[in-house]
Amino acid sequence: MIADAPAALGLATLDYTGERIVPGLTPEHTFREHQMRYAFAAQFVPGRVVLDIASGSGMGTDYLRRSGARVCFGLDLDFSALRYAQSRFRLSHLAACDASRICLASRSIDVVVSFETIEHLADPRSFLVECERLLRPGGLLVCSTPNRDISRWGEENPFHLAEMPIRDFVQHVSEVFEHCHLYGQSPVSYPLYVARRKTISVLEALHVKELMKRWCRPPATPVCAEVEFDDHNNDERYAVRPGLPRWPQKPRYAIVVARKSERPF
Repeated sequence: MIADAPAALGLATLDYTGERIVPGLTPEHTFREHQMRYAFAAQFVPGRVVLDIASGSGMGTDYLRRSGARVCFGLDLDFSALRYAQSRFRLSHLAACDASRICLASRSIDVVVSFETIEHLADPRSFLVECERLLRPGGLLVCSTPNRDISRWGEENPFHLAEMPIRDFVQHVSEVFEHCHLYGQSPVSYPLYVARRKTISVLEALHVKELMKRWCRPPATPVCAEVEFDDHNNDERYAVRPGLPRWPQKPRYAIVVARKSERPF
C-alpha cells in the first residue's frame, strides 16, 4: 500500500492539521514519538479488552490489536478521522464518542489507552473519573500529555485547553486512581531549550526571524511515509522511560500508568 494513492484504492483521506498522525503527511519525529508511546502501551494489552480513546487515524488502535489485545475499541469524536480509520483498519472496533461521556458499560475494559487527549479537555478530572468508571478492578490507564514546563516556551497550541506541568498531571491522576507510576519521553536540555526559545522570541519581536531563516536555511523536517506502526523502526531517542531524567533534562511528554483499586465497591 502506498500513502499517496488512497483514492485509487477506495480509501478515505484525512487532512493533516498537526494534531493527528496521518500516514504520508506527519513529520518523522512526531510519528516516532507516537509509535514509541503505543509500543510502550503494547506490553499491557495481550489477552485483554482494550480501549483507545481519541483513536484518530486508527494506527495506534490497530497496533494494539496486533499486539495481542483480545478486543480493541477505538473511540474518537472526529467523523473524518473515523471514516479514515474504518477504511484502513477494518479489524478494530471503531465508534464516535465524546471522551467525557463514553458509550461503554462500567467495568467493561481491562486497559484504557489515551495519548495526547487530556490536554484537549476543559475538565481533566471528569475525564479521569470516566476512565476509572470503565475499568474493571485492577484495570490500567495508560495516559500521556505534553509537559507544560516545556511547551510553555513554544507557540500555543490552539487545540489544547488544559496543558499542565507534570506535578499537576500526576496529582490529577492520583486523586482518581490508587496506584500511579510516572514515565517520561523525549527529554531535552532545559536551559538550552529555554535559551533557544527566548532567542526566537527576540528575533520575532525584532521582525528578523524570516531573515535569519533565509540565512541559516534549516533543513526541512522529513515526512514519514509509513502507513502503520510496527516493531522494527523503534527509535530509542523517543523511548518511554520510568521516572524523570536528571536535571538539566526535562521530558517533553509525561506518561502515567495508573491502576484501579482491586477492592470491591
